[in-house]
Amino acid sequence: MATILYIEDNLYNVQLVERLLLQRPDIQLLTSVQGSPGISIAQVRHPDLILLDVHLPDINGFEVLERLRLDTSTANIPIVILSADATPGQIRRFRDAGANEYLTKPLDLKLLLSLIDNYLSDGDSSEEPAVES
Repeated sequence: MATILYIEDNLYNVQLVERLLLQRPDIQLLTSVQGSPGISIAQVRHPDLILLDVHLPDINGFEVLERLRLDTSTANIPIVILSADATPGQIRRFRDAGANEYLTKPLDLKLLLSLIDNYLSDGDSSEEPAVES
């Protein structure tokens, strides 16, 4: 069974992804509404994929990304940013810091599900799916 960690403080967005993943019963979804506990969950559970919001109540998504990339136990987990903040500079900043993808909200659910399938199918993400930027 694959595991996805979604670090997101908006309950509506969490519920949206939960409903989306009903189409994939072989995926377990872990959630955190704050960045620091999300980092801890990632370090303990080693999910196969992390979905990360940018604007969190305790620390911002960029700091979460940096901490995950600096920790050897989480450095290689694919991280997909999900955010309404879609300025080219913001997207470039996250990509340069190690985000594998950056999807904008409102989410294209077909694209998100395809991206999830691609990352979880081969486990190494060597062939990154094409996504919008």
